[in-house]
Amino acid sequence: MRLLVPDDPVFLGMFIGIEQPLLYNLYHFYRNDLSDGQDLMIRTAYCKWGEIQQSFPPLLQWQDLVPAARGQGGRKGYALHDSRGRQLTCLYSVDVPAEYLHTLRACHTMLARAERETGRLTDALDELAEETSMRCLVGDFGRVLDVMELKTPPGLLRAIGRGAPSGPVPAITLDAAQEAEYQDFCGRVVYALSAGDRFTYTSHRAMYF
Repeated sequence: MRLLVPDDPVFLGMFIGIEQPLLYNLYHFYRNDLSDGQDLMIRTAYCKWGEIQQSFPPLLQWQDLVPAARGQGGRKGYALHDSRGRQLTCLYSVDVPAEYLHTLRACHTMLARAERETGRLTDALDELAEETSMRCLVGDFGRVLDVMELKTPPGLLRAIGRGAPSGPVPAITLDAAQEAEYQDFCGRVVYALSAGDRFTYTSHRAMYF
Protein backbone atom coordinates (compact mmCIF):
# COMPACT_ATOMS: atom_id res chain seq x y z
CA MET A 1 0.00 0.00 0.00
CA ARG A 2 1.05 3.57 -0.62
CA LEU A 3 1.54 5.94 2.31
CA LEU A 4 2.12 9.67 2.42
CA VAL A 5 4.79 10.49 5.00
CA PRO A 6 5.10 14.14 6.08
CA ASP A 7 8.40 15.93 6.44
CA ASP A 8 7.20 16.82 9.92
CA PRO A 9 9.58 16.87 12.91
CA VAL A 10 6.79 15.87 15.30
CA PHE A 11 5.88 12.76 13.31
CA LEU A 12 9.47 11.84 12.49
CA GLY A 13 10.61 12.41 16.07
CA MET A 14 7.89 10.07 17.33
CA PHE A 15 8.65 7.51 14.64
CA ILE A 16 12.37 7.41 15.39
CA GLY A 17 11.67 7.55 19.14
CA ILE A 18 9.72 4.28 19.08
CA GLU A 19 12.42 1.94 17.80
CA GLN A 20 15.22 2.25 20.36
CA PRO A 21 13.41 3.00 23.65
CA LEU A 22 10.51 0.61 23.07
CA LEU A 23 10.87 -2.09 20.41
CA TYR A 24 14.66 -2.48 20.54
CA ASN A 25 14.77 -2.60 24.32
CA LEU A 26 11.89 -5.05 24.61
CA TYR A 27 13.41 -7.33 21.99
CA HIS A 28 17.00 -7.30 23.24
CA PHE A 29 16.66 -6.96 27.02
CA TYR A 30 13.30 -8.42 28.01
CA ARG A 31 12.71 -11.31 25.65
CA ASN A 32 13.54 -13.91 28.32
CA ASP A 33 10.86 -12.41 30.55
CA LEU A 34 8.11 -12.72 27.94
CA SER A 35 5.96 -15.56 26.69
CA ASP A 36 6.83 -17.12 23.34
CA GLY A 37 3.89 -15.36 21.72
CA GLN A 38 4.86 -11.96 23.11
CA ASP A 39 8.49 -12.44 22.13
CA LEU A 40 7.54 -13.40 18.56
CA MET A 41 5.17 -10.46 18.22
CA ILE A 42 7.74 -7.94 19.43
CA ARG A 43 10.53 -9.44 17.33
CA THR A 44 8.38 -9.34 14.21
CA ALA A 45 7.20 -5.78 14.89
CA TYR A 46 10.79 -4.64 15.51
CA CYS A 47 11.89 -6.04 12.14
CA LYS A 48 8.92 -4.53 10.28
CA TRP A 49 9.46 -1.14 11.90
CA GLY A 50 13.04 -1.10 10.67
CA GLU A 51 12.00 -2.14 7.16
CA ILE A 52 9.44 0.65 7.01
CA GLN A 53 12.06 3.18 8.10
CA GLN A 54 14.42 1.93 5.40
CA SER A 55 11.69 2.55 2.82
CA PHE A 56 11.58 6.26 3.73
CA PRO A 57 13.39 8.59 1.30
CA PRO A 58 16.96 9.41 2.37
CA LEU A 59 16.21 12.88 3.72
CA LEU A 60 13.71 11.37 6.20
CA GLN A 61 16.23 8.86 7.53
CA TRP A 62 17.60 9.56 10.98
CA GLN A 63 21.04 10.36 9.59
CA ASP A 64 19.61 13.41 7.83
CA LEU A 65 17.47 14.43 10.78
CA VAL A 66 20.41 14.59 13.21
CA PRO A 67 22.85 17.39 12.24
CA ALA A 68 25.87 15.64 13.74
CA ALA A 69 25.14 12.53 11.67
CA ARG A 70 24.47 14.16 8.32
CA GLY A 71 27.61 16.29 8.22
CA GLN A 72 27.71 19.21 5.81
CA GLY A 73 25.64 17.69 3.02
CA GLY A 74 22.31 19.21 4.03
CA ARG A 75 18.86 17.91 3.17
CA LYS A 76 17.74 17.82 -0.44
CA GLY A 77 14.12 17.36 -1.31
CA TYR A 78 11.57 19.19 -3.42
CA ALA A 79 9.32 22.20 -2.94
CA LEU A 80 5.57 21.76 -2.57
CA HIS A 81 3.25 24.70 -3.28
CA ASP A 82 -0.46 25.30 -3.04
CA SER A 83 -2.53 26.66 -5.91
CA ARG A 84 -1.58 30.23 -4.93
CA GLY A 85 2.13 29.52 -4.86
CA ARG A 86 2.62 29.35 -1.10
CA GLN A 87 5.13 26.76 0.10
CA LEU A 88 3.75 23.80 2.03
CA THR A 89 5.20 21.12 4.28
CA CYS A 90 6.29 18.34 1.93
CA LEU A 91 4.82 14.85 1.79
CA TYR A 92 6.64 11.79 0.45
CA SER A 93 5.05 8.68 -1.01
CA VAL A 94 6.27 5.42 0.53
CA ASP A 95 5.32 1.87 -0.47
CA VAL A 96 4.71 -0.38 2.56
CA PRO A 97 3.15 -3.87 2.55
CA ALA A 98 -0.23 -3.75 4.29
CA GLU A 99 0.67 -6.77 6.43
CA TYR A 100 3.48 -4.74 8.04
CA LEU A 101 0.95 -2.28 9.42
CA HIS A 102 -1.34 -5.12 10.51
CA THR A 103 1.57 -6.65 12.45
CA LEU A 104 2.47 -3.35 14.07
CA ARG A 105 -1.13 -2.67 15.05
CA ALA A 106 -1.41 -6.12 16.62
CA CYS A 107 1.79 -5.44 18.58
CA HIS A 108 0.51 -2.07 19.76
CA THR A 109 -2.79 -3.62 20.84
CA MET A 110 -0.84 -6.20 22.86
CA LEU A 111 1.30 -3.50 24.52
CA ALA A 112 -1.66 -1.22 25.23
CA ARG A 113 -3.50 -4.12 26.85
CA ALA A 114 -0.44 -4.95 28.94
CA GLU A 115 -0.37 -1.38 30.28
CA ARG A 116 -3.86 -1.95 31.74
CA GLU A 117 -3.12 -5.40 33.19
CA THR A 118 -0.46 -7.14 35.24
CA GLY A 119 2.28 -9.53 34.22
CA ARG A 120 5.85 -9.66 32.99
CA LEU A 121 5.19 -7.51 29.93
CA THR A 122 3.51 -4.90 32.13
CA ASP A 123 6.53 -4.89 34.43
CA ALA A 124 8.86 -4.52 31.43
CA LEU A 125 6.92 -1.52 30.13
CA ASP A 126 6.96 0.09 33.58
CA GLU A 127 10.72 -0.38 33.83
CA LEU A 128 11.27 1.11 30.36
CA ALA A 129 9.09 4.10 31.16
CA GLU A 130 11.10 4.73 34.32
CA GLU A 131 14.51 4.19 32.71
CA THR A 132 13.78 6.37 29.67
CA SER A 133 11.61 8.93 31.51
CA MET A 134 9.13 8.44 28.66
CA ARG A 135 5.69 7.47 29.95
CA CYS A 136 4.08 7.84 26.53
CA LEU A 137 6.03 5.24 24.53
CA VAL A 138 3.09 2.96 23.81
CA GLY A 139 0.82 5.96 23.21
CA ASP A 140 3.28 7.46 20.72
CA PHE A 141 3.53 4.07 19.01
CA GLY A 142 -0.23 4.12 18.49
CA ARG A 143 -0.28 7.72 17.27
CA VAL A 144 2.41 7.07 14.67
CA LEU A 145 0.45 4.04 13.47
CA ASP A 146 -2.70 6.16 13.28
CA VAL A 147 -0.88 8.45 10.83
CA MET A 148 0.47 5.60 8.73
CA GLU A 149 -2.99 4.02 8.57
CA LEU A 150 -4.65 7.17 7.24
CA LYS A 151 -6.39 6.69 3.91
CA THR A 152 -4.33 8.37 1.20
CA PRO A 153 -6.27 10.86 -0.96
CA PRO A 154 -5.97 9.66 -4.60
CA GLY A 155 -5.50 13.06 -6.24
CA LEU A 156 -2.88 14.13 -3.72
CA LEU A 157 -1.07 10.83 -4.11
CA ARG A 158 -0.92 11.26 -7.88
CA ALA A 159 0.60 14.71 -7.45
CA ILE A 160 3.11 13.74 -4.75
CA GLY A 161 4.04 10.52 -6.52
CA ARG A 162 5.89 12.52 -9.12
CA GLY A 163 8.16 14.04 -6.51
CA ALA A 164 9.11 11.21 -4.18
CA PRO A 165 10.55 8.91 -3.12
CA SER A 166 12.79 8.67 -6.20
CA GLY A 167 13.78 11.15 -8.86
CA PRO A 168 12.43 14.27 -7.13
CA VAL A 169 11.43 17.19 -9.33
CA PRO A 170 12.34 20.72 -8.17
CA ALA A 171 8.76 21.68 -7.29
CA ILE A 172 5.18 20.43 -7.28
CA THR A 173 2.20 22.77 -7.38
CA LEU A 174 -1.16 21.44 -6.24
CA ASP A 175 -4.36 22.39 -8.00
CA ALA A 176 -7.40 23.48 -5.98
CA ALA A 177 -8.80 19.93 -5.60
CA GLN A 178 -5.43 18.52 -4.54
CA GLU A 179 -4.96 21.39 -2.12
CA ALA A 180 -8.29 20.56 -0.46
CA GLU A 181 -7.15 16.95 -0.11
CA TYR A 182 -3.83 18.16 1.32
CA GLN A 183 -5.54 20.32 3.95
CA ASP A 184 -7.86 17.48 4.98
CA PHE A 185 -5.10 14.88 5.08
CA CYS A 186 -2.63 17.04 7.01
CA GLY A 187 -5.35 18.08 9.43
CA ARG A 188 -5.92 14.41 10.21
CA VAL A 189 -2.16 13.89 10.66
CA VAL A 190 -1.99 16.70 13.21
CA TYR A 191 -5.12 15.46 14.99
CA ALA A 192 -3.70 11.94 15.27
CA LEU A 193 -0.45 13.20 16.77
CA SER A 194 -1.95 15.75 19.17
CA ALA A 195 -3.38 13.17 21.60
CA GLY A 196 -6.45 15.33 22.12
CA ASP A 197 -4.48 18.30 23.44
CA ARG A 198 -5.96 21.48 21.94
CA PHE A 199 -2.84 23.63 22.36
CA THR A 200 -0.63 20.95 20.81
CA TYR A 201 -3.06 20.57 17.93
CA THR A 202 -3.28 24.31 17.24
CA SER A 203 0.47 24.97 17.37
CA HIS A 204 1.30 21.90 15.28
CA ARG A 205 -1.38 22.65 12.68
CA ALA A 206 0.20 26.05 12.05
CA MET A 207 3.13 24.20 10.47
CA TYR A 208 0.90 23.04 7.62
CA PHE A 209 -1.45 25.99 7.03
